[in-house]
Amino acid sequence: MNALEERLSRELRAESEKITPDSIVDLRLPGQTKPALRRRGTQRWPAWAKPLAAAAAVVAVIVGTVAVVRAIPSTTPAAGPSGSYSSAPAYYAYGIQASLGKSKFSVVDSRYIKVRSTATGKLLTTVSPPEPYNDFSLLTAAANDSTFVFGAVRYARQGGRNNWDIVPGMPMKFLMLSITPGGGTQLSTLSLPETLTMGQTATIALSPDGSRLAVAYGGSGQAAVVQVITLATGSTRQWVLPHSSWTPWIWAEGAWAANGRTMAFEWRLDELVMPGKRYGPAATADSATADSATADSTQVRLLDTAAPGTSLASSRLLALHTPAGSASPLRPFLTPAGTELICFVRVQGPHNSRHWSGELAVYSTRTGALLRTLDPWASELGGYPYQIVAWSNFSGSQLIVLQPRNDHYILGVLTGNTFTATRSTLLPRRFAAHQPLQYALRDWPYMTW
Repeated sequence: MNALEERLSRELRAESEKITPDSIVDLRLPGQTKPALRRRGTQRWPAWAKPLAAAAAVVAVIVGTVAVVRAIPSTTPAAGPSGSYSSAPAYYAYGIQASLGKSKFSVVDSRYIKVRSTATGKLLTTVSPPEPYNDFSLLTAAANDSTFVFGAVRYARQGGRNNWDIVPGMPMKFLMLSITPGGGTQLSTLSLPETLTMGQTATIALSPDGSRLAVAYGGSGQAAVVQVITLATGSTRQWVLPHSSWTPWIWAEGAWAANGRTMAFEWRLDELVMPGKRYGPAATADSATADSATADSTQVRLLDTAAPGTSLASSRLLALHTPAGSASPLRPFLTPAGTELICFVRVQGPHNSRHWSGELAVYSTRTGALLRTLDPWASELGGYPYQIVAWSNFSGSQLIVLQPRNDHYILGVLTGNTFTATRSTLLPRRFAAHQPLQYALRDWPYMTW
């Protein structure tokens, strides 16, 4: 501490003696009309807590003053690795499939959300959608290990007793879950500046530090829109492409680089979105159309969220071409370093057979060129087996992957081109913790960490 800091500290401590519990008032920002977050219930300070609050206020001023003295002006988040990219996320959330009624046609994928500790498997909390909502269609988590956002929708009978579907024109409801340092949870209602409906094919992803939420929607002849919302203030930056036949599609995992500045999103043709089949992220996960609608490439855009401009055309378009003999790359995952995009590709055996094979394809974010392929697999799983990159270290040299093998899925760690299913320090070794994590990832559109 230098001489100036010591003098400021002494003076502020002297001023703190003049602060009494009754002198603390609520903080209101100039021009504030409504908060960005609405907490459930009203919190009142007990009498014993007010002196502590007074002391905390003084400490905050001291720390803030020292920070101002030492600050170096910057307009963008600092780049570089952090602790979040050296170990697996501490918590994860996943949807629980359940029925809305007695009919077998009323089953939804995320009637409730469970949040667990990765290391122990301990259940922290179960989140239910607020009435009249009855399903969570969107889930995203921040790399800071403490922030989740869930988007709730409503299912109802649509034109028949056994025809249940999302109500497309109903506004979505967003909740934010915060995890405290001690492992407690706080649930808030999150009010976005603009009302979103599931009919807009909305997708979301939290920034690495949990301070901003990226939202994408539109296309199909309407304006294609990407927004980045600062959650503490509600301020929004928006990029638009009018009358677009393409839809911006954000994958919750692998959307942001670690610097909190670069964001990747898939650029999808109307045929891929298929709003008549499904409104949520699973729209193409198990569909053969996803492998054939763009025959030779997957279109990905990289958006510099700190650069000037309001047009989506300012984002950089990359065409990720299909590896020889494979189908189109799926679900692009941006490594935290921002240098590579990782997709999974799969190939079906003879017509209508259950034999599948695939691998991970790694592309350069500078040129879009295929750099290498990793972790080949073969499976006889029904449907459309998939390979999931669930997490990456900063450089992309180490990945947590869910991989189809024979007739089941295996969770493991990919280091270089070596897949380790057990005895990895990144994954829980206890079966009671490993099993629920592996199971949750199998339903990956409704799991996030």
